[in-house]
Amino acid sequence: MRLASLALALSTAVHAQDPFLLAPTIVEAERIDDEPAAVSVISPQSLELFQASSFSDLTGIVPGFNVVSADSRGYGQVVTMRGSTNTLFFGPPALGLTIDDVPLGHAFSYPSELLEMEEVRVYRGPQGPNFGRNGPAGMVEMFTPRPGEKFAGSFTTEYGSYDHVGLGLQTSGPLGGDFSHTLQLFHDQRDGYVRNTFLGDETDDREATGGLFNLFWNPRDDFELRLRYYGEFVNDGSQRLSALSSADPFNDSSDFRGATDLERHQLSIHSRKDFDWGKMETITSYQTWDLDPSTVDLDLGAGLGDNRSRIVQNQDLVSNEIRFSSEDDARLRWRAGFFQMMIENDGLATRRFLVPQPPYPNAIEDTQFSIDQLNLATYGNVTWQASEKITLDAGLRLDYHESEIDRLKTSNLGAPAPVRGSDDEMFVSPVVGLTYAITPTLDGFVRSSIGNKPGGFTAFVDSVHGPEFDRETNWSNEIGLQYDNSDQDLRIGLRGFWDQIDDYQFNQSVPPSTDFAIVNADEVTSLGVELDLAWTPIERLTVRSSLGYVNAEFDSYSAFGNNFNGKEVPFVPEYTGSAGVRYDFDNGFFAQTSVRVSGSTSFDAANTGTFTQDAYALWDAEIGYATERFTIALFGRNLLDEEYYSFINPQIQAGSPGDPQLLGLRLRTMF
Repeated sequence: MRLASLALALSTAVHAQDPFLLAPTIVEAERIDDEPAAVSVISPQSLELFQASSFSDLTGIVPGFNVVSADSRGYGQVVTMRGSTNTLFFGPPALGLTIDDVPLGHAFSYPSELLEMEEVRVYRGPQGPNFGRNGPAGMVEMFTPRPGEKFAGSFTTEYGSYDHVGLGLQTSGPLGGDFSHTLQLFHDQRDGYVRNTFLGDETDDREATGGLFNLFWNPRDDFELRLRYYGEFVNDGSQRLSALSSADPFNDSSDFRGATDLERHQLSIHSRKDFDWGKMETITSYQTWDLDPSTVDLDLGAGLGDNRSRIVQNQDLVSNEIRFSSEDDARLRWRAGFFQMMIENDGLATRRFLVPQPPYPNAIEDTQFSIDQLNLATYGNVTWQASEKITLDAGLRLDYHESEIDRLKTSNLGAPAPVRGSDDEMFVSPVVGLTYAITPTLDGFVRSSIGNKPGGFTAFVDSVHGPEFDRETNWSNEIGLQYDNSDQDLRIGLRGFWDQIDDYQFNQSVPPSTDFAIVNADEVTSLGVELDLAWTPIERLTVRSSLGYVNAEFDSYSAFGNNFNGKEVPFVPEYTGSAGVRYDFDNGFFAQTSVRVSGSTSFDAANTGTFTQDAYALWDAEIGYATERFTIALFGRNLLDEEYYSFINPQIQAGSPGDPQLLGLRLRTMF
């Protein structure tokens, strides 16, 4: 077992269960004090109630949010918020993500799994004036636990279906002098879900080892210095794919064993200094993400020759942020900062495939690429308590983006000319909002904002089809009500939104090749309603529920001679929702159950029925016994063994089947 390092918020373990165990938790429909609009705050209790062990498990728990997972540790995943998405491989994310204030780059580098979290906050709508990392459709902030005043630790073991084994060690507390720490180490593995009938084995096994370490130095109450490191080593088998025509989605006949080998490292230094007027914070990070290799059988054993894809890719990211903020209880609260992020993407993609046009030649293509990006930004936000009932909010962000590409493609069918280019742009992203206290327990709010997703280049398309894509602009508007009655232990949030998105960035396959172009659809409109509820009707009984409806359609989009006006935007479910109930008995036993639902989801712009996943529901449950020193629990996920695809690839007419029924036993000791 390779013990790894530490830093990111223990993300990616495996596509089975959680590498560690999350302490009990619950989704809170509460309003952050310094924010004018409702924000979903997900506590550790919520994560446990819904058995949310992966980033994609936030789907249904957070209204308007969805993750389309290709089961490749985030590579090729699509993260959506209110109809806005990222493209598969090279486009910038619509939903920004920070973990312990450290910004992540492209969506393919986002975590697939979660470690123990202290809190997760999900902000909807453009958030440029509030964060260094740009969030043109929203932001997710994840925070891992900080050390307490005393040394504490835990050890977790887990065993379940498909010989799943999870091991986790956590410690935190003082180290002597002015130093303290937190440490999380994990190892997680399981056998495959998909049976390869050609090789006579399950080839999609999963294995990951890693850890997170934080060293804190607090020489004075008004000053803190933090050193943070995260590392992870992934040694996975084949990507979980099967032909859509297969009678059993958990069978395939690929003629070679695929693999996903991945390393992640992140090192960051944080500082905080308190002043009479507020505080100053700095965050400097270096991150590296190495995929070497990711291999996929493109014909899934259909007898069409040696059709396969092999990708080696590296991303280096350097970021710096300095921000200033006022005291939290001030009548006029403000936040401002400067942000810099530099990303270098280098890779080599090799594809072998049969061209489906006469004379049906076998193509062998090598695409070597380098794409560099620079983002410089300044941002600021002011929240003014104008009266007892009225709170006004306004913010502005100024961005400078620069992007360069150097791409060389060789092919036995003739090599296109090298692609070299650069582009730079500046843009402004404003936000205005108002909150009105209707009663002491009921707030109403309105918010209007503009989010910008920068343009750039994609390496997986020839120059004749255009490797460059333009900036996407989202004019977002929302109105809502927030009810919070502590006497009744009841919180309800209701929001409606309307987003007008121009030059919508969208992945379009290029027939008859395996290329992907990023194109700009002229206009997309996204409308929706979101509801979340947190309630404790009686002592020891917890109820959490949420529902998000999204109608995102192309208003104006044509490509390769096809008109897609009125079609639904791919990767965006019609609705997502969840409901969970937990009861803690006074003798230490507990029981909980939850359901998560997802509406119909199209995976191509034509909304082809073959490439559409129908609505489905997943039922989970857990029973256990807990004391101050140990916890034992029996859990089940997808208890009805619902069959569905978490991702569909129309180009190769294959899909990634979602997790099957999983059962397991978890033990945790605290010391």
